[in-house]
Amino acid sequence: MTLIKQIEDWFKAAMPEPTDDNRRVQLGCHLEEVDEMMEATSVGNPLICEDLSGYMTDNNLSLSVIASKLKKGLFNQVKIRDKTAFADALADQIVTAIGLAYMHGIDIEGALNEVNRSNWSKFVDGKPVFDENGKIKKGDGYTPPDLSKFVGDKK
Repeated sequence: MTLIKQIEDWFKAAMPEPTDDNRRVQLGCHLEEVDEMMEATSVGNPLICEDLSGYMTDNNLSLSVIASKLKKGLFNQVKIRDKTAFADALADQIVTAIGLAYMHGIDIEGALNEVNRSNWSKFVDGKPVFDENGKIKKGDGYTPPDLSKFVGDKK
């Protein structure tokens, strides 16, 4: 079974029949991860490097604000206007993420396997437990991913 199929099976176990609320929360989770990546990144030149997160706060529309509103249900509907373009954007995000990992010396397949293992550890007796916003909670058996072994020394 491919790693992508294993991850898909995790979602199927958690949400056999995804609802509009599930899709809304998942979009919020996705944007939260993009926001975390941006917060972990700086841009500039060797003399001046700036935190990217400052660029994302104009007009109170930072990714973290949007993600939080989606997860809390403050946006009551998410509509995909063009499913083909949406699929293209998701696939491109996966491809560009793999490229970024490669360029920074990160074993992305190893890291993804570790995150997948950790996600499955959130379940209690093989079942997901959700918080009040519909996000999967970390059960007592949860073990966070140890990604340190997948990060190379490239900058």
